[in-house]
Amino acid sequence: MKMLRGLNMAYRQTDEGRCLLRSLLLWWALSALCPLAAQELPPVRSFKPEIYLGGNQNWMIGQGQDRFLYVANNAGLLEFNGTAWTLYPSPNETIIRAVRPAGGRVYTGCYMEFGYWERGAKGQLSYRSVSAENQDALVPDEHIWNILEYEGRIVFQSLDQLYIYTPGTGGMEVIRPEHGVDKLFLTDGRLIFTDPRQAVYELIKGEQQLLVPPGALPSTRWIDIQAEGGQLFLLDASEGVQGWPAPLAPAWSAAAVALEGKSIYSARHLSGGQLAVGTISNGVFLFRPDGQLRYHFSQSEGLANNTVLSLFEDDEHNLWAGTDNGINCINLESPIRRFADESGRLGTVYAAEVHNGQLYLGTNQGLFKRAVYGQAPFRLIPGTKGQVWALYRFGEDLLCGHDKGVFLLEGEEARKIGPEVGAWKFEPVPGGKGQLMAVGTYRGLAFLEKNGGGWAYRNSLQGFDYSARFFEWQSPAELVVSHEYKGVFGIRIDEAYQRAVEVKTYPEPKKGKHSSLERFDGAILYCSRDGVFRMQDWAAGFVRDSSLSVPIQQGNYHSGKMIADAAGRLWLFTRQYINYFSNSSLLPTPKLHQIPIASSLINAMPGYENIAILQPGQLLIGTADGYLLLNLGALSPSAYQLTLTEVSANTLDKAPVRLLLEPGQKVPYGLNSLNFGFAVPAFQKYDLPEFQYQLEGYVGWSEWSEEAQAQFKNLPFGKYTLRVRSRLGGGKPAAELSFPFYISRPWYWSYPALGCYFVLLSLLAFFTHRAYTGYYKRQQAQLKKEAQKRLEGQQKENELQLVRLRNEQLQKDIENKNRELAISTMSLVKKNELLNQIKDELKASEDANRNIRAVVKTINRNTNEEDTWNLFKEAFENADQEFFKKIKERHPALTPNDLKLCAYLRLNLSSKEIAPLLNISVRSVEVKRYRLRKKMELEHDEGLVEYILGI
Repeated sequence: MKMLRGLNMAYRQTDEGRCLLRSLLLWWALSALCPLAAQELPPVRSFKPEIYLGGNQNWMIGQGQDRFLYVANNAGLLEFNGTAWTLYPSPNETIIRAVRPAGGRVYTGCYMEFGYWERGAKGQLSYRSVSAENQDALVPDEHIWNILEYEGRIVFQSLDQLYIYTPGTGGMEVIRPEHGVDKLFLTDGRLIFTDPRQAVYELIKGEQQLLVPPGALPSTRWIDIQAEGGQLFLLDASEGVQGWPAPLAPAWSAAAVALEGKSIYSARHLSGGQLAVGTISNGVFLFRPDGQLRYHFSQSEGLANNTVLSLFEDDEHNLWAGTDNGINCINLESPIRRFADESGRLGTVYAAEVHNGQLYLGTNQGLFKRAVYGQAPFRLIPGTKGQVWALYRFGEDLLCGHDKGVFLLEGEEARKIGPEVGAWKFEPVPGGKGQLMAVGTYRGLAFLEKNGGGWAYRNSLQGFDYSARFFEWQSPAELVVSHEYKGVFGIRIDEAYQRAVEVKTYPEPKKGKHSSLERFDGAILYCSRDGVFRMQDWAAGFVRDSSLSVPIQQGNYHSGKMIADAAGRLWLFTRQYINYFSNSSLLPTPKLHQIPIASSLINAMPGYENIAILQPGQLLIGTADGYLLLNLGALSPSAYQLTLTEVSANTLDKAPVRLLLEPGQKVPYGLNSLNFGFAVPAFQKYDLPEFQYQLEGYVGWSEWSEEAQAQFKNLPFGKYTLRVRSRLGGGKPAAELSFPFYISRPWYWSYPALGCYFVLLSLLAFFTHRAYTGYYKRQQAQLKKEAQKRLEGQQKENELQLVRLRNEQLQKDIENKNRELAISTMSLVKKNELLNQIKDELKASEDANRNIRAVVKTINRNTNEEDTWNLFKEAFENADQEFFKKIKERHPALTPNDLKLCAYLRLNLSSKEIAPLLNISVRSVEVKRYRLRKKMELEHDEGLVEYILGI
C-alpha cells in the first residue's frame, strides 16, 4: 500500500537498532507534536449514548445500500438515517460486536448467535438467525467479532473459527484453524487472518497458507494488515507499523514515533491513501499518505471519548469513530476547518489580518500572531494584553484598535500611538493622500497623522463625544456615525479637522441593536432589524434598499454587522446563512450568495462578526472560542437521497400503529391520524438537512424545518399524495419524493352502508308519506267541521248583527220622531207667539170692543204657557235625554225657570227667540242669561251657549 510503503527502518529486527532509531527520532516526534497545540480541524459531530439511546460501547460500524449507518452496540444494532437513531435490541440480549451491511441485508454477530436483518414492508428491520440452523457448528462460549463480505459470501469470524455463509443458497462452510483466529482482514482481494500467536495466514481455496511465522516480528497484537504486491504492512497494537518480508522506507519515521507509546485498538485505511488509527485513551490519529500526521482528534477536539473501538469511512468520506462512550462523525471533506481554543488563552476573536506572511488575531485577550501557513502556536504580542477591537493594514503599516488606544506594529512589538481611550475603527480621511487617519473611539473621533517619523496622534474632534464604533466618510468634510443606542448622526467638520461645526440626527433609519454602518460599491449602507438602508447624500439621509434587505427578511435577522472585504463582497450574518453580495456582470443590482451555515454553528458574538481573507477563496471567521476557516472554492452541493422511513397511525390510548410503506395503499378510516417519517442520510455538521412537505388537495407546502416528520390528524376519506422535498443546510431543494395513499371510507360511509341508508330512507319516506297523507286527511276533515261550525256561527253572528242594525234603525226612527215632536212643539211655540202678538195688538187698539175682548179671552184660554212648556219639555227630553240630568249634577242650585232657559239655549235660540217663549221681553231674557252665568260661575271669557252645548 502506498501509505505504508513509506515506513522506515525504525523497526529493524534487532533490539539495538530499534533503540538507537527511537532515540534519534525523539526530537522529530516532539517537533511533529508541538503544532498540535493549535490544530485547525474539520468539523466533528458527537453522539452521546443519551442521544442515540443505546449502550456506551460501539464495536463496529458499517453503511448499507440505503446509505444508513449501522453500529454494533452493547445494547443491540443501532441505525442512523441522518436524522434519527433507532435501536434494535440484540436477538439474545447480548452485546453485538460485529456488523456488516451487504446485499440489502445487515449481518450481525454477538454471543452464540449470528444472522441478518432485513427491512420489512413497514420500514422496520426484522432479524433472522443463521446460526440457529447451524447449532452443531458452534463451540461453547463463542463470540462473533468480525464480519466480512468476500466474493459474494459472508464470513463470520469468532476467536475459534470462520463461518462462510452463502446468502443465495443458505449454505454454510466452517473453517477451524488449529490455533484459532485472532483477527480477520480483507486486503487487496486476499482473505488474511492472524492467530493468538500473531502468526499471519492467508486463505487460498479454503486452505490456510502461512505468511508470517509466529515470533518473526515483534508484536503484541496485529491491529491492521495491508497487502500490496508481495509486501505486507502490519500495524501492531504497541509496536507501530512494520513490513514483511522487507523493511519499510524512511518516510514513515514521524508516524512511527507519533504512535510511540500509544496503545492502538483500531485502524482504517481511507480513500486517498490516508490511515486513521484509533487508540486507547489517546483518541484518533490521521496520517497523510506520506506518513506525516495530519490531524489528532481527542475529547478536547470534540471526540465523545478517547478510547476508539472502531473506525469507518462512509460514502461521503466522513470518518466515523465508535468509542467507549459514544459515536463521532468527522467531516474530513468539509470546506470548513475549526480552530478551537480549549485552554481559553486565545479567547474570542474580534479581528484578523494577514500582514507580511503573518496571521494576526485580535481577541479579548490581546493581539496574537503566527505564520499564515503551518500549525505553530499563536504568540501574544508584548504589551497588547487586553481587548483588541480592530486591525487595519495600511500599506506596510498595521494599526491595532485596542481597549487602551491605538497601537502600531513594529516588528515583534507594538507601540502605542493613540489617545488614552479605546479605539474601534480606522478610516483614512478622503483627499488626505494617506497622511491623515480618522479613528473611531469610545468618546467620538480622533485623528492620526503620518509624518517622517511615522504615525502619531494628532487631535480629538471637538463637538461630538459619542462612541463612534461605526463611521464612514461621505466627503472630506462630512461623515456619518452609527450609534447602536442613539441612532445615526451626520457630522460636518471644519477644514482643520478640529471641531464638528454641525451635528444632525437622521430620523430614518431608527436605532437598532447590533446595527452597523459600512461602505459598499461606493455607497454608505446601514443595516438593522428593519433592513439595509442606502445613503442618498449627507443632507437627504437614507432610503431603504429592498434588494440588499432580502437576507434579513422573514424573521431571519440575527445581526446587522456588515463586512466589506477587499474582493468587493459585502457579508451579512443571518440565523440560517452566511450571506454575501457581489457585483453582477449583467444586472445593476448586486447578486446574493448564501452559504448554508447557521449562526448557532458559527458561535460568533452577535454584532461582532468578522471575516478576513487569508488567501483568494479562503476566509477566516472569528468565533467566541477561536475561528473557522472557510474554503469558498470547495462549497458545492452534495448528492443525497430522500427516503420515507415510516408511516404510522396514532390511536387514542394506544401505541402508534406502523403501516406499510407501499405507495397507493388503503388506510383504514380508524387510522386516519397519520405520521410520516423521512430522512436524508447526510452527515455533515454544517449541512443539516431541512424538510418541507405538503398533502396535495388538503394542505399546502409547510415551512422549512429540521423536523423530519409530518403529522396529519383526522384526515377525511379520499385520495391523497404526500410530497416531501429536502435541502441541505438551507440550500436549494435537491431531492423530492411522492407517496400516494387512500383513506378508506368509514363503515358508515361504505357503499353497502349507503345502500342500506337508501333502503331505509325509502322505507322511511314511504311510511312518512302514508303518515302525512292520513294526517292531512284527518286534518282536512277536522278543518271542514271547524269551517262548518264557523260558518254557522258566522250566520248567527250575522243575524244578531242584523237585529242590532234593526234596533239601531228603530232607535234612529224614535229619535227622528222625537225631533219631529220637538219641531211640532216649536211650531206650537211659534203659534203662541203669534197669538200673543195678535193679542197685544188688539189690546193696543183703543177702539177695541167687546168682541175683540172676547177674542182675546178665547186666545188667552187657548194659550196655556204651562201646557206649552210641558209639551216642549217632553219632546226635548226625548231628543236629549241626559242633558237635564248632567246639568243638575253640575249645578244643583238651578231653578225650573233656569232649566227652561238652558233648554232654549241648548237649542241654540237667540234671546229674541226665547223672549216670546218665556212671555218676557228681550231685556229680561238678557238679565236671566246674566244671572244664569253667575249661578254657573262661568269665567268672563267663557261663552254661556258654548258651555251648555258642551255638556
